[in-house]
Amino acid sequence: MSLARAYLLAPFLALTLAAGLAGPLAAQETKVESSARIDAISYQPIPPGAALETQADTQSQMDDDALRQVDADLKGRGYAVGGDSDLVVTVATQLVSRLNADQSAGDVAIKKSDPKNSALFSTGGGTLLNPNDPLNTTDRVFRVNLTVYSRTDGHFVWRGTVQRADATVDPSTALREMLPALLDHFGETAEGIDVPLVQ
Repeated sequence: MSLARAYLLAPFLALTLAAGLAGPLAAQETKVESSARIDAISYQPIPPGAALETQADTQSQMDDDALRQVDADLKGRGYAVGGDSDLVVTVATQLVSRLNADQSAGDVAIKKSDPKNSALFSTGGGTLLNPNDPLNTTDRVFRVNLTVYSRTDGHFVWRGTVQRADATVDPSTALREMLPALLDHFGETAEGIDVPLVQ
């Protein structure tokens, strides 16, 4: 190959190589990560393999889904789940939508009464959408609270909370990612631990 021809092919080869590497790098960059924050406090030790009775805080679908996942996860960790037990695990979920801190309730009511600010319902996201007031990813907090108390004396044995602020994740996906992370600290004290979660 002549030197002149090599000079002509060099830019083409450089572009081809760059395009080949850009694809995998772009795919890695589009993988969205968020994090969950875990806080837990242990008042008394929970013996390994202890018998636990689990119950949902409410009869909501989210609490029921969380309860089923907690049951399966605790069984997988060697605990005896089911039936009457001295230790009771309560499962509660919360999905909280927040307004901007600088908006009063009156401002929000006036803003929403204007026809150009009317909201549309998103069947995909199950939320109200407004193109003039877009949903921010920190406008929705999903939280799961677990408590363990002793039926004998009514005292708390352990309490744990995991939460994430991410409006792009549906609750069922959030539960699958958040609950195992919280149960990794079951019976332990953990303060302000951030756990990266891949969606």
